[in-house]
Amino acid sequence: MFTTSEREAQRVAHLVLDAPRPAPAIPRKPKGVSKQEWKAQKEILRERGKRLAPGIEERVALREEWRGKAGTPETLEFAVRSARREGALARLHATGAIDAHQLAAAERIATAHAQTVADVAVRTAKLEPRSTGGGPDAASAERIGRVILERQYTAWRGAVAPHAAMLLAIIVDDMGVTVAARRWRLSNRRARGILVAALDRWGRG
Repeated sequence: MFTTSEREAQRVAHLVLDAPRPAPAIPRKPKGVSKQEWKAQKEILRERGKRLAPGIEERVALREEWRGKAGTPETLEFAVRSARREGALARLHATGAIDAHQLAAAERIATAHAQTVADVAVRTAKLEPRSTGGGPDAASAERIGRVILERQYTAWRGAVAPHAAMLLAIIVDDMGVTVAARRWRLSNRRARGILVAALDRWGRG
């Protein structure tokens, strides 16, 4: 168990200052313990000594896994998970047509679209009180986050308005770029270029 002060110290050290994990202190081998037993015990002590508080441990482990790679660990991890799924955007990422940042932008756009325009979500929000289980501060933070995301989506959709229908068909409905290009009477290259530019525009928003 970690105290509140220990957790906060770890948060600052490892998530803000990006300090390495603490080096566990291993005591001398107790008398009466065989070398084989002590070897196993030392391994357990090392694992316990370098493990951080819940919530901090997972984020530090993610950073360690992706250290040295371009992009944030969260973006890269999302790209790997998404690439495992079948779908138009996953295939584009697998072939290098879009990068990890653009794939993550597509996910955010799809989330914002569902949040903003889905009829069921709107009716539920109006008719049923929602609770995050985290108290009034958590509920307020969630509402603010939703408002920010909806505003970003509205601005993005306005910026890509001439091609919004095609873009949403690809991003939300998982329509292949080739199929979308044919439906909107564009070349594959042109449709792909519009998609890439739109995903980059979300990142700038």
